[in-house]
Amino acid sequence: MDPRRSETRYLILPLISGMCWGTAGIFVRTLGDAGLNNLTIIYSRSLVALLVSLLLILFTDPKKLRVKPRDLPLLFSIGASGIIVLSFCYNEAVLRTSLPLSSVLLSLAPGAVLFLSALLFGEKLTFRKCVCMALAIFGCVLLSGLLDSGGNLRWDTAGFFFGLASAAASAAYTLLSRAAAGRGYGPMTLYFYSFIFVSIVLTPFADIPAITGFFLSSPAKSGLILFLQAVWSSMLPAMLYTLAVVRAKQETGRIAILSAGAEPAAALLAGLLLYGEIPSLPGFIGMIITVGSLIALLR
Repeated sequence: MDPRRSETRYLILPLISGMCWGTAGIFVRTLGDAGLNNLTIIYSRSLVALLVSLLLILFTDPKKLRVKPRDLPLLFSIGASGIIVLSFCYNEAVLRTSLPLSSVLLSLAPGAVLFLSALLFGEKLTFRKCVCMALAIFGCVLLSGLLDSGGNLRWDTAGFFFGLASAAASAAYTLLSRAAAGRGYGPMTLYFYSFIFVSIVLTPFADIPAITGFFLSSPAKSGLILFLQAVWSSMLPAMLYTLAVVRAKQETGRIAILSAGAEPAAALLAGLLLYGEIPSLPGFIGMIITVGSLIALLR
């Protein structure tokens, strides 16, 4: 099989990742309404994901737990940027603004990834990638309602800057994962050690009684929410995204664009169906432009 064809078949994975991440705001708002603060939400997600990933590794391939001590700072950096900083800033953006707006700010990350991947890893900076990135971002801006006075999307200055910070953290997460992949680590290993770091760092700051109270209030329902938050909106998309970065090493920029374009579209649908955040006509036009640019990028 042609190596390039083998790499590009993994490009469907960041699309799925973006769709999963785009629904993360549902869990953030649900847990926020239940009294959990931002860091506690991140901690609950990390702890459950850590336990699930550990069980998966033990039952599939325990050798994935082996890492070189000198690589631990890199693996922990992935957790710091891609989970703590990214999740904290994105959650703040979600709590302060509308779901589509928080996602469109996060979608600015591929711009940095595209150029830094060319600079650091020698990936090709093609005309098509640049045009598709520009169209995807423009479509996301229309989708968010930033250029339109219609709709009922919420805006907050602090939330805007938190959204920008989440984009910077997302770019760092992608580039650090690319570097770790170059050292031979797979997505499960990266994910597991990242969440070890996150769980240790956040334990002193998390409101553990709040998590316990939320769970005991309705064990079946609350337990399902905590599990889905960890698996659906964090573990699954992170692993698929990292797998794409690991397998399609020369497509890091394209992977970032695909994930970022899919995310606000999913957030728009979630905001529309669950919270009545109705975008006006430019928002739907923006979604068409974004989806069209992703299709062109996949060709």
